[in-house]
Amino acid sequence: MSGVVAETPVVAPVLSHRPWWRGKPVQVALVVAGMWLAYRAFRLEYPWPAGLAWNNLQFELDEFQVWLIEQRSAEDKSFVFAIFDGFRVFADNLVAWLEDALFWLTWIGTTAVGTLLVWRFGGTKAAGITFAAFATYALTGLWEESMQTLALMLAAVALSLLVGIPLGVAVGRSHRVARIVTPFLDAAQIVPAFAYLMPVVILFSVGPAAAVVATMIYAIPPAVRITALGIRGVPLNTVEAAVSMGSTARQTLTKVQLPLARRMLLLGVNQTILFALSMVVIAGLIGGGGLGAVINSGLSSTPALALLAGLVVVVMAISLDRATEAIADRTDPARRHLDDAGLRRSRLVTVGVVALMGAIVVAAKLIGVSGVYPDTAGVQERAVTAQEWLLARIQSVLDYVQDPTSWVFGITEPIGIFILQELLLPLQQFLVEGPWFMTLGGLTLIALIVSGPRPAITTFLMLGAIGVTGVWALAMDTLSQVLVATLIAVVIGIGLGVAASESKAVSKALRPVNDVLQTLPQLVYIIPFIYLMPVSIVPGIIAGVLYAFPVVVRLVERGINDVAPQSVEAAGAFGATRRQVLTKVKIPLAGDAIMLGVNQGIIMVLAVVVIGGLVGSGGLGYEVAQGLVRGYFGQGVIASFAILALGITLDRVTQGTRRARKEGST
Repeated sequence: MSGVVAETPVVAPVLSHRPWWRGKPVQVALVVAGMWLAYRAFRLEYPWPAGLAWNNLQFELDEFQVWLIEQRSAEDKSFVFAIFDGFRVFADNLVAWLEDALFWLTWIGTTAVGTLLVWRFGGTKAAGITFAAFATYALTGLWEESMQTLALMLAAVALSLLVGIPLGVAVGRSHRVARIVTPFLDAAQIVPAFAYLMPVVILFSVGPAAAVVATMIYAIPPAVRITALGIRGVPLNTVEAAVSMGSTARQTLTKVQLPLARRMLLLGVNQTILFALSMVVIAGLIGGGGLGAVINSGLSSTPALALLAGLVVVVMAISLDRATEAIADRTDPARRHLDDAGLRRSRLVTVGVVALMGAIVVAAKLIGVSGVYPDTAGVQERAVTAQEWLLARIQSVLDYVQDPTSWVFGITEPIGIFILQELLLPLQQFLVEGPWFMTLGGLTLIALIVSGPRPAITTFLMLGAIGVTGVWALAMDTLSQVLVATLIAVVIGIGLGVAASESKAVSKALRPVNDVLQTLPQLVYIIPFIYLMPVSIVPGIIAGVLYAFPVVVRLVERGINDVAPQSVEAAGAFGATRRQVLTKVKIPLAGDAIMLGVNQGIIMVLAVVVIGGLVGSGGLGYEVAQGLVRGYFGQGVIASFAILALGITLDRVTQGTRRARKEGST
């Protein structure tokens, strides 16, 4: 009986007795209604005043670009630019060395080494997936490009982890370091990769080094965040016990915190790999080569080839994901309790695997196997790939989906028109054409209601900075697209996340879908929607939805599954049905995870806002894309800053909601 009573305070905070008309949703709705009435009352456009805008900013940034180019190309470089040049040479050589090593092993040797390594440390299933991935590289006729991409990713991931793990340890052990580093991590994840391509190219020139740096900027934040989370997740009493027994700070870290955070560290490696692979296309724009270059060239000439290369990227991502996950499980010391004899057998197996790999490589070299596939071997190349057949099948699908008489087009066109006319255009007119002071004040007030004074101040400052840079109307246009895409992604993500948490079959079915959508380059899966939804602004929104909702699904599923079993059992003991347990216990107690899903969904939508600009969505994404393509440095930087400001605003509001929930539950 006492156990039941003890659970009551846990559930009670969820069942708030505050009148519905005093809740935050009603207050936010009243603010929005007031903004709408003001918009209808004024009936006149009040754009951001020219007197409050920094009109010469773009010109001054262009001058700064000229100065950077002059400094980089000077014979007598300064110390800072000498460091940049030294890193460029190092990164170029590292990628070249890895690429040469993969080709030197021959295509048979590379396949054998990769498969056997995964088999030794990850098991048979993961090794089978790895072998299937290498077979895919060969049969699609993209072996050489796949190895170039793999070499680039290995270099970028290694350097990202070299920076990210130590920095994550520092963030996890020090709140002061966390406060300093977090804004930079937010900026690296929110600013679209297109935005920092131009500065990266200016500092490192076009080539593998620039591609590595651009990938590192995007891949380091997950390594830092997950490592820090793992360090903070070590029980405090365990750390205190180690300190009380005389352990130094270094011993506590290396003997206690890092071993206990091992699974989170390996998860960080896994996510760093996936984030790096999502940059393949963008890296191809600045000299990364490989599959990214195939995708970029195919978009304008052979869309079927671009889609095929994109699918190969997905296969590479899934194989690396499954391999690292399997290796993490099988090498976990908590699951392996080997005696001395077991350790000797394990070492002998390792030696045997290494010997077998060496023998296969030597045999392949002796019989003259080439480093690429198909193997020309001095004779006429034989048709040993399925590329032509695959391209024909993909092209037939593209021809079908763009046929206005097809039943698919009959479904997607009305959906695109509905999104445009019923959701996007009304919100766009409301934000863009409404008086600027009404929008600024209303959004600040909403932030105050939802998250408190500090996020409200951040919202006011960020929106004010957008106005000062002179892109207020473009930013409101982009904000409307982000809000519509986030709304759709959250609705889909929460629904599927709840279903996955309640059904293992649904969860298992959704996992490969989520993997594909998170790793398939956005420029690739937007191609069919350009055909299916001819309204130019809608494909960009769909791209944002497809990229964002898998994250929401995973976080919602994890949050509901992590609800304390005692709370669920207590509700069942009182006669609650399965539906009541879900709606009254699990979902409310998983509120933090759901809000984190909303937060990450917003960041993911912002990450692809530039992609929308490439297909006619306009707004800040178009400005960034044009700045990169035409070399308008100032224009691209200003638009990128505005996207960052929008991201920080929305991020802080949703983070504030989670803090408020935590404070209310304590």
